[in-house]
Amino acid sequence: MDPVKARAHVPPSDDFTYTTKDVITYALGIGAKATDLQWTYENSENFHVFPVYAIAPAFSGVGISDWPGIQFDLTGILHGEQYIEVFEPLPTDGTITTQTRVVDLLDKGSGALIVSDIDITSKQNPSKKLAFLQMATFQVGGGGFGGPKTSTKSKNCVPVPKRNPDKIIEEKTSPNQAALYRLGSGDLNPLHIDPDFAAVSGFKEPILHGMCTLGFSTRHVIEAYAGGDATKFKAVKTRFTSPVSLGSTLVTEMWKEGNRIHFQTKIKETGKYATQQGYVDLIEGASSKL
Repeated sequence: MDPVKARAHVPPSDDFTYTTKDVITYALGIGAKATDLQWTYENSENFHVFPVYAIAPAFSGVGISDWPGIQFDLTGILHGEQYIEVFEPLPTDGTITTQTRVVDLLDKGSGALIVSDIDITSKQNPSKKLAFLQMATFQVGGGGFGGPKTSTKSKNCVPVPKRNPDKIIEEKTSPNQAALYRLGSGDLNPLHIDPDFAAVSGFKEPILHGMCTLGFSTRHVIEAYAGGDATKFKAVKTRFTSPVSLGSTLVTEMWKEGNRIHFQTKIKETGKYATQQGYVDLIEGASSKL
């Protein structure tokens, strides 16, 4: 691992073209129902892209698998943290542009934490910034290279309030959830569908994508505090802390503090938390009456 070389590399930007069918597939992948016409029916007057779909162009762009200064092993890659901020609703179809940078490479001893920033802009108007993402990816076994342990560039998680949750939504995922989610999100990591690959990676069976869990939790927040209107979404941040078996029941615990909804996601069957220290920021005044 070479932090200086990794930070210095500037890859070309990448264009991402998608259709309404793609965003609908994504919405279904995070558990949206046929009755959620605002996300699942292109002719609905309220149809809009669920904002966490911004992860799809981020995954399709330049990745870290062949990034200078990074020793990459797909069997040891874990999604550590994720931040997504949307500056305006994504177009329901069309072409957008992504630009990826590795802003830090941290030495965590047992592994390396790769902190990547992704800017999403309009293809037609490159100065128009649509979204910003920061992804923290943990490479197991990649530590011990003498790099820094913390970064001033990281978007930090925030502990949830020390009181009982204000609202809780519980929802069982389908055993087929990951197979559907991978098509909508573009995250084709075989860990989520191939039993042999999962075994090599240290799991008894394929597991659910962390970003699928985040999609469920964000949707729960939007349903509970924004009346199912995801155009009121501003940003989300969370830390992934435990793998989720396919078919598990996700329990999203939520706390409202102004326009920030803190959340954490428990796996009902095990009592473990799949995500912790998460929050969704809604646009000003979006949740004032909820």
